[in-house]
This record gives sequence, C-alpha cells and structure tokens, in this order.
Amino acid sequence: MSNAFRERGLAVCASTSSEPESVAVAELADTGVGVLRGSFDIGDIGAARRIVLDNVGLMRRTRRNPSSRHLAGFHRYPDLEPLHRMITGNVLVRKAMATALGPDFRTIGLTDITIDRSQQWHKDLLRGRFSHHLEPDDNCANHHGKVIKVIMYLQRSSSLQFVPGSHRRDVPLDSDDHAIPDPDDCVIRLPVDLGDAVLIDVCTTHCGSSDEELEMMEPGDEPRVLISTVFGRKNCAFADRMEVGNAARLADWQRREVNSG
Repeated sequence: MSNAFRERGLAVCASTSSEPESVAVAELADTGVGVLRGSFDIGDIGAARRIVLDNVGLMRRTRRNPSSRHLAGFHRYPDLEPLHRMITGNVLVRKAMATALGPDFRTIGLTDITIDRSQQWHKDLLRGRFSHHLEPDDNCANHHGKVIKVIMYLQRSSSLQFVPGSHRRDVPLDSDDHAIPDPDDCVIRLPVDLGDAVLIDVCTTHCGSSDEELEMMEPGDEPRVLISTVFGRKNCAFADRMEVGNAARLADWQRREVNSG
C-alpha cells in the first residue's frame, strides 16, 4: 500500500508483490487510482518540460486563467511525439499496463497536454454529445478496469482529488454536474511528486485544480504541466468505442480550431 493511501486509512487490496507496478495496479483496481512513484527521472522531466514550453503555440486557452493551455491529440504532432514515447516506452508504465490490461495492451489515441488548466469533477468517459458512442447504461459497472489513463507529472502537486470506488459506479454522462460528489462521499486528495505517474481508470470520478486555485499563482511560478495518454485492452469493445468516440471528439476539436483561427 502506498504511503499516500496509508496516511488516509484507505483499505487497499494487498498486493502479492512489492514491485511498484503491482502495488500501483492493486491500488487502481481497488480505488480507481494508483500511483507509480518515481517513474520518470529528472532528465526526462526536464526534457518534457522544454518540449512542452517550446510548443505552447500549438495549444489553446480553454479556461479563464490567462496562462491555461490545452492540446488534445498531441501525439499527432511530430515535435511532440517524444512526449508520448516517454510514457508508452517507460518500463514501469509498460509493466503496470501489462498487469492491468494484459500483455497486448494498446493506446487508443486519447492524449492531452495541459498547462495551468482547471478541471471540474468528471469521469474520463465520452460525455455530453459524444456519450452516444458508449453503451446507454452501466459502462462503469460493466467495464471498469478496461481503459486506463496514465498521467505524467512534471512537478509536485496535490491538486488531484478522487472518489475511491467510483470507478464501479455510473452517473449520467450528459453533464459533469452528475459527477460532483455527494456531501457524504469519501474524497481523497492525492499528493503526487515530481516524476510520478498516476494511473486513473477512465470510470473514476475525479477533479483537478479549481480556477480560484490557479488564479492565486504568481507571475514567476513554474507552469503546472500534465501529459497523459490512455491505454486499453486488446479486442475490447469498450476500448474500441472509446477510441471511435474520441476520434469524433478530436475531429470536432479540429473544426473549432480552424473556425476560431
């Protein structure tokens, strides 16, 4: 059990191995979130930050915070492909994905870079007008554990909050308001260190920094950068639906980018 979870008294399934990937996957299966501590070395972190900041021009401001930026589908840009390979080629990440998803795991084209970007409560499923790509009911109850997001942290952070066990519970996907926890729900704020990788089941209810938190940043503060990609099982209908729906969402993103330019 990781120190972060132990400090909160959260009962996590015991792993039969002390290997970090086994511990993280056990956390993931039990709570919906796992952490691979120290997955990326300082050299990787520095290189990733330089690549991101050198390509800010590719990213759109999508929040009221003036420094906020977001790029969906970053793996499509040759200058940013090394960031994707940092995650997909990472030894610990690959071991964790093989343990969680099977040896023939794959990515599904759902990648993001965010800088100083707020994130309300939500599940990483296809939501709103793209939710029709999924089954009408019980996606989480039936398909948790099949599609997993991996987030590379380029700085220390305590912004991630999640509801343990929510990866097994469905909410309507027409609005993120349905994902806001009830007052009696257990909510965990998870501290993450520089170079950690966070594993999140796409069915897990979670949130990041608020607009108010980001507006407290000073002008010289280091940008808060997150890089993520999503893995799924091979020959999995749920992963296939997520991939197809994300492609439609990405095409819509591109249309709006062209129209706004």
